[in-house]
Amino acid sequence: MLLNGVRAYLGADYDVSKHFEPRYKPWSQRIAFVPDGDLFKAVASGKASVVTDHIDRFTETGIALKSGEALAADIIVTATGFNLCPLGDVAFTVDGKAFDWGNSVGYRSAMFTGAPNMVWVCGYFRASWTLRTELLADFTCGLLNHMDMTGHKTAEVQLRDEDRDMPISSWADTNDFNPGYILRGGHLMPKRGTKPEWQISQDYWAEKDHFKTVDYGDAAFVYQ
Repeated sequence: MLLNGVRAYLGADYDVSKHFEPRYKPWSQRIAFVPDGDLFKAVASGKASVVTDHIDRFTETGIALKSGEALAADIIVTATGFNLCPLGDVAFTVDGKAFDWGNSVGYRSAMFTGAPNMVWVCGYFRASWTLRTELLADFTCGLLNHMDMTGHKTAEVQLRDEDRDMPISSWADTNDFNPGYILRGGHLMPKRGTKPEWQISQDYWAEKDHFKTVDYGDAAFVYQ
């Protein structure tokens, strides 16, 4: 459906598959939005062109491609990706020691083992970001209300006895979400388990029910 929309602008003779068909499924990486098809209109008119290849090196006159072709260029904008800054690249410490997010496990990717009194707001990748932020706001208020009722000042999460043998893996399932910055920087992110409460979900319809059933007295929560 998406590629047919591109073909509608570029015509049957343009090699849409070569230049616009990705190696990944839609939403496994973010989809570029082209308002009013302006990019495709420019290509169709001849004002712009697309070359799909790999860069070998920069030259005095432009770019040498691995296919052997050369691209002449007056200006080159390097925009091939970025490095991940997990949790805003803030240097977190716990009891005076640097906190390593790569060794923590996320409870619904909202709280993390070893990180007291912290809730991280991370929304959905394929739906409105605010849908999940609202769920996390309700979750946080519920946690604070529980702490007020029980007289506790500190809360953190821990793996329960029944979670000790749970397989631990990277934060994102790369079969489901695999942008380059996650593949390069995934070791910096908190880990996930195999149980739903120790994963980050992209399913709003499931999570809106799951968050309502969170038991703040569960052994996953530790209070002081």
